[in-house]
Amino acid sequence: MGLGWGDFFGGIGKILDKIPLQGRKERWKNELETLTKERATLMHGTADAKKAKRVIAIESRIEYLNQLLKNSATD
Repeated sequence: MGLGWGDFFGGIGKILDKIPLQGRKERWKNELETLTKERATLMHGTADAKKAKRVIAIESRIEYLNQLLKNSATD
């Protein structure tokens, strides 16, 4: 006979277990680390308007990610 739905979804579950998927908190932490490194790199170079604008954007995003992580810790 053919495969049932349980066998089909069970097979998909086994495949998904082998794929490394990040949780949302882990993605936030990874992005936070990347942004921190980028900010440090920008701060070592000579200052100009383009870099200043990027640093402001990075600091805004870092603040947002820290708030998300803080809020998710209470969940």
